Amino acid sequence: MHELSVAESLMNLIAENAKVSEARNVIKVSVVIGNLSGIVADSLKLCFDEVKKGTIANQAELEVEEVFAKAHCYECGKISPVGQYVFSCPDCGEVVIPSGGKELYLKDMEVE
Repeated sequence: MHELSVAESLMNLIAENAKVSEARNVIKVSVVIGNLSGIVADSLKLCFDEVKKGTIANQAELEVEEVFAKAHCYECGKISPVGQYVFSCPDCGEVVIPSGGKELYLKDMEVE
């Protein structure tokens, strides 16, 4: 489960940003996760709930925005979202190459 190491890295980033902004408390943390990143959102939330204990983000809520890879079919021209291990056009069945979907970043955080 690499979500634990991602949650730990996220917590380090949160602590650094909170210190720079002289925050007393982190209320909400928003992250963006691509559907091809290999990160399971529910597992990340579970790990985040563990690593935030005893930190400035102890009461913080983790909000996850999932974004999807898209692919342009060169055969029929359709642009469509693609899932993990599904790289064919839903209209014509031609093989497509996805773009995006590998995102994993801290979008923003709400502090006081």
